[in-house]
Amino acid sequence: MTLPELQLTVADVSKRFTRKPIFAPITFSARHGEIIALCGANGSGKSTLLKIIAGLITPTSGKIEWKSEEKIIAPEEISSCIGFVAPYLELYKDLTAIEHIQFIADLKDLKCSKDEALSLLIRFGLQSDIAASDRLVGQYSSGMKQRVTLAMATVGEPDILLFDEPSATLDEAGIVILFSHIKESAAKGKIVIIATNDEREKQLAKKTLSLRGVTEGSDEAIS
Repeated sequence: MTLPELQLTVADVSKRFTRKPIFAPITFSARHGEIIALCGANGSGKSTLLKIIAGLITPTSGKIEWKSEEKIIAPEEISSCIGFVAPYLELYKDLTAIEHIQFIADLKDLKCSKDEALSLLIRFGLQSDIAASDRLVGQYSSGMKQRVTLAMATVGEPDILLFDEPSATLDEAGIVILFSHIKESAAKGKIVIIATNDEREKQLAKKTLSLRGVTEGSDEAIS
């Protein structure tokens, strides 16, 4: 599904776990083509907020609203339009990289041949001979697994990309590929949100959100 003129509104969203507040109410918005950085100290709730935006957990208060051409999009419709990347996502150790791509395609009711899956993996820098082999992902390094996760998040060209510390386990070549993809995605009109404290990742964004508020940026990044 392609959602033209996509907009996200986060309205007074907060989260508590067992009566302990994770972060105070937050309000901000995002439009198609924007890259937003979620920043804050460790434990400030960056990952939690990203999961709320993804619909993986519910907020304690406030609401998340998605609109396309000013029409509200139901949560069950938006879920198939999200690509999510995080270091805590577990891959299936007994599947190959290609099988991971095809598994995600099946979940999204998309067709994906082995050649198409291989092309996507190579796009994110996984060596072609490894990606095409029967080598199981359980035998991959952390950086190789991250490349598979990035490829999985882009199956079907989702309109929303949510990244939690996406470059943490990547080498320099992988970071270059990742950053290029983020910029290209925004240029295509996708919403990209990155939970990070990495200075280079923050520099990709034109809007930076701390758990104290949002600061508007110019054409260059803000800290």
